[in-house]
Amino acid sequence: MKKIFILFILAAIILMSIGSFVSCAAKEAAPAKVVTLRLSGPWPPGDPVTDQLQGLVDKFNKQAAGKYQIALHPGSELVKIPESVDAVRTGAIEICGWPIGVFGSIDPRFAAAELPFAANNVEADAAMAVTLLPKYSAFMEEKFNCKAVFSFTCLALDVLSTKPVKTVADWKGLLVQAVSPQASKFIESLGGAPVPMDFPEAYQALQKKVVDATMQSSSMMIMFKLNEVAKYVTRGYLVPASIIIAINLDTYKAMPKDIQNALVDAGKQQQKEANDFFIKVAQENTTTLTKMGIDVYSLPKAERDKWQAMVQPYTDSLISAMGDFGKDVLKASDDANKKYPYK
Repeated sequence: MKKIFILFILAAIILMSIGSFVSCAAKEAAPAKVVTLRLSGPWPPGDPVTDQLQGLVDKFNKQAAGKYQIALHPGSELVKIPESVDAVRTGAIEICGWPIGVFGSIDPRFAAAELPFAANNVEADAAMAVTLLPKYSAFMEEKFNCKAVFSFTCLALDVLSTKPVKTVADWKGLLVQAVSPQASKFIESLGGAPVPMDFPEAYQALQKKVVDATMQSSSMMIMFKLNEVAKYVTRGYLVPASIIIAINLDTYKAMPKDIQNALVDAGKQQQKEANDFFIKVAQENTTTLTKMGIDVYSLPKAERDKWQAMVQPYTDSLISAMGDFGKDVLKASDDANKKYPYK
């Protein structure tokens, strides 16, 4: 009887050991939870900028191999444009994209992306975006607790209007939608009257005659079907415009080194793809706008020089407010424009 009792105890111990081993093995075999980073942008699905954000998502998710993933939330689903910088700074959202120049009022260095006449054309604008990316990231890390992942040109703000705008005289009293502080000052400098509002509001503002004109990229003119409410476009690469995508710095620092490298690498790849895309699109948009029934006018260099001279005092004040960063912007501008002259 005693032997049977001892054997029973031994069997119970063995069974418990096996159960514990199986339980531990099951825990070890269970896949690790994927860390999801939310990427917010104001551009709607199908927008060319949203497509570029999706490109970053695809590249990073592939390299992160199931450890981390980015989930894209377009169309201001999570964050409105005015909240973008603060949302990333505080970590309310992990990653966000925004038009850089919109935040020139909270730090003059953001205005560098929309420095009037700083780029002769889209090629120069793209070159400046590449050169200035680490400069943007440096001050954003220091002041706004976020790291720049990549930036790219989204074409210049040119003029779409209900009547031709070909000379300085045509600006006098013109009511123009202004999508950023830099656009407002540009319009004022030429004698127009800026009406500040977010870029998606252009259609209704023109339709209801709240404004006579808007300053938008040619891609936005096409995307928002602005040919239905205005028939004249003046193209002269007036106010360059760029997009930046940034990640909360605490989130970035918490990532394993291989995941950090995957994000930086995906950003570099997507920056090149995005710039190449918009360079190609810039060539096509004139044809597209014309087919949409818009009268497209290319501003002659002599007239463009007149406009630039009138805006120059404002440009100089912006550069001065940027401190040493302004010197970096001027050098990037000079180098790019020498390589890509205005035509």
